[in-house]
Amino acid sequence: MTTNGPIRLGLCLAALAPVGLDNALAAVRRAGVDVVDLPADSGFAFVDPARLDDPDHHRDLRERCAAAGVEVGCVSNSRDTQLVLGPHGPHTDPVFAGTAAAKRAYGMGAALGTIRLAAGLGAPLARVMLGVPDLARWLSWRGSDVTWQDNIDAWALAAGPVLELADALGVQLVVEPHPKQVAYDPASARALLSTVSGVRLCVDPANLAAVGHDPVAAVRGWGRELAAVHAKDLQRWHGPDTPRGAGWSRYGPGPAIRFRALGAGELPWPAIVAALLDDEYRGVIYVEHEDALLPTEQGIANSLDRLRPLLPVAEAQGRTW
Repeated sequence: MTTNGPIRLGLCLAALAPVGLDNALAAVRRAGVDVVDLPADSGFAFVDPARLDDPDHHRDLRERCAAAGVEVGCVSNSRDTQLVLGPHGPHTDPVFAGTAAAKRAYGMGAALGTIRLAAGLGAPLARVMLGVPDLARWLSWRGSDVTWQDNIDAWALAAGPVLELADALGVQLVVEPHPKQVAYDPASARALLSTVSGVRLCVDPANLAAVGHDPVAAVRGWGRELAAVHAKDLQRWHGPDTPRGAGWSRYGPGPAIRFRALGAGELPWPAIVAALLDDEYRGVIYVEHEDALLPTEQGIANSLDRLRPLLPVAEAQGRTW
């Protein structure tokens, strides 16, 4: 069952896209949780991307979620909105093919539509990934004054209309540090938060561990800036050869990694959850199933079974000696 304590458990619905919205919501209830991150990306087909601004569509989705007893805690868009800042070459043609200007317009329409959809569903958070103008800027060049801060300034300029709409509609804009984003690690996330007001974070410890950061430290010290947490596990390849099996990828120039259900990788989730409790985090931990070796519902169940014993179901009594 969903915890009644300070931290709730939820699900990112992306992995359940193949079964459609109603079957996905039924799977959420079978898993024993009642809050979800709903993707608005065109590729997932949970929502109609042409009707993100349509109140009738909002009403239909709201009624279907309510009938299933599921709350939308966050509306997300990770692919379509990437085209706001790019890259605008062939990498993103599968999302939308066209000129850079056309891609930017498409991405901005998706970002604004995601905010309106979140407001229409009563979701407090909208998580968008706006892309990055130049991934190479993390490597500084001698004699050049171009730095990663230029990417952050570009993000601040491009995100202006999105932030303005979110503020007007009472939706909290959330960014997730990720290698394909302007905020890609703790330092760049702090730089973004110090440059732009009105933004909070969704932290995925596995994403940050995949590029070498300590997963426990990754969730510490954010205070109110931490709005949501994603939960999955991680395997890192240490051999000199190419790994066999499904799900392996690279998150940069380092060794291959693959994501697993909690308990099938190497991340210290008891310590991660303890750090969240120590920092008095009061949001949702969303299980994000990306395990290529397990059936979706089995992987989700395994992850939830790992998390539930770590979360207090009521106020703790403190030291007993």
